[in-house]
Parts: sequence; C-alpha cells; structure tokens
Amino acid sequence: AFIKGMFQSALEVAKFEGASIRTVSNIRGQIKKALRSSEGAFRAAFEDKILLSDIVFLRTWFTVDLPRYYNPVTTLLLAGSKQDWKGMRTVGQMRWESGVKAPVEADSTYTPVERKAKVFQPFRVPASLQKQLPFKTKPKDWVERSKKTSVLHKRAIRPRGRML
Repeated sequence: AFIKGMFQSALEVAKFEGASIRTVSNIRGQIKKALRSSEGAFRAAFEDKILLSDIVFLRTWFTVDLPRYYNPVTTLLLAGSKQDWKGMRTVGQMRWESGVKAPVEADSTYTPVERKAKVFQPFRVPASLQKQLPFKTKPKDWVERSKKTSVLHKRAIRPRGRML
C-alpha cells in the first residue's frame, strides 16, 4: 500500500524504515521504502488488504531526560524530635482524610462509540467474465427486466379509452 501524509520528508521515512505500523482495524504492517513521487509518502506491506478509509498508526517512543532535583530538608521544620516530623501530604491523601471524592468532569467519562455502518457497492460481475461462465451460474438480471417498458408504452397509437 502507498501511504502519504504521515511524514514530511523522505528523510523521516528513512528513519522509520522497518518500523511496525497498524491500522484501526488491527491489520499489522511494516514501512518499506520512501516514494520518490511525493515528499513523505512511502510504501508499506500489510498482512491483509487495507481500505482507503483505514487510518494507519505508527507507535513511537521518545526518551525524555528530566533534570534531577534534590532539596534536602535540614531543619525538619520542627524544633522537636525527628519522629514527629511529617512531610507534605498529597492531594489524594487530603481528599481521603476529609472524605471528598475526586471531581468528575463530563468530557472525561467513557462514552459508547457510535460508528456509521459501511455501505458497500453492490456485487458486480464484469461482462467479460460473464461470457466465460456457464449459463447456470450467470447472474440473472431480474431487476433490469422489470424496469423495461411494456408493449403498451412502446405503441405509437393507443386504443380509445386506454389512458396510461
């Protein structure tokens, strides 16, 4: 499959050659090569045929180095003994002690996903293939025959008293 719009340049595609990709319908694939035709487009191989409407995901991880911060408490904030000292409480500990539940925002709750049912094109056998099929297995065009005009509609002169 040829995929475009995921990367900005052929250099970015080259960085991710061989990486695993996955579609929304859970079809696994792999990035193969960058295309010369357009910037950022690439060729990918999938385990199954993907649809044009499928969204392709590339899962990546990036290491982030956090600066280390160390601030020792030398005074222990009390003049008394070390055993009486307590550190700062977290928000969760304070809520638990006071019996207050965490606030729930309406946009953070899970809602059922409603998707439109896909409408597929009707099955059509090409005329060249129909000629090769035996008569028994040829598709019957009953719908087209019923739509054809009757003999009465084809007449140029209509008998009296007959209105269509």
